[in-house]
Amino acid sequence: MKRVSKKLLLFIAVICCFDILVSYLVIWLDMSLLHEENGLLENLQVILLVMTIAVFFQQLYLRRNFHRVFPLAGSFLCLVFILRELDVEKLDVPQIFILLGSGSGRNILMAVLGLALFAYALRNFRAIRLFLPKFFYETSSLTILVGLLFLVSGGLFDKGSITTVYYQFFEELLEVTGYYLMFAGAVIGLGTKTGDLLSSK
Repeated sequence: MKRVSKKLLLFIAVICCFDILVSYLVIWLDMSLLHEENGLLENLQVILLVMTIAVFFQQLYLRRNFHRVFPLAGSFLCLVFILRELDVEKLDVPQIFILLGSGSGRNILMAVLGLALFAYALRNFRAIRLFLPKFFYETSSLTILVGLLFLVSGGLFDKGSITTVYYQFFEELLEVTGYYLMFAGAVIGLGTKTGDLLSSK
C-alpha cells in the first residue's frame, strides 16, 4: 500500500493548526475583526491565490510530464477567485486595473481568457486525453480537488444554506482552507511524477 506523502502531511498539519488557532481567537476570544470585510482571512485568501498562480506558472516550465493546459487552467481558476475576493474598484490602483477587474470589464476579461483556454484545450485534446486518467491519480490533483470542495462548503454559509452565529467566520475559514489546499496541491505538483498516487519515496 502506498504511503501518504510527507509533504502533504506537513501541509495538512499546518492548516489544521491554523484553523484551530483562528477558531479559538474568533469563537472564544471574540476577535471578529479577523473575518471582517478586508480582514486578515480575506487578505490571506488573496495572498494564497497569488502564490498559487506563481507556482502554476513554475509548473509550465519545470514539469515536462504533464500537459500545460492543467497549470494554465489552475492559473485561470485562481484569477477568477482573486477577482471574486477583491473589490478592485475600491483599491488605489490605475484606472485600467479597475476597468478590467470590476463590473462588465471583469466579465469580458474572464470570458476572453476562458474562451482562449477552451480553444487551446480543444486544439490539444488528443494529447490532453492521454493525461486525464493520470491527472485523477496524482496527490497534487486530488489535493486541489479537496480544496475546491472546501470552497463549495464555504459557499453554503455564504448563500445562507447553513445558518449559525459564526456563519461569516466559517465561510472565510473554509475558503482560506480551500485556497491553501490548492496552493499545497500546486506545490506538491512541482515534484510529482505523473501517476504517483498519494505516495512518496
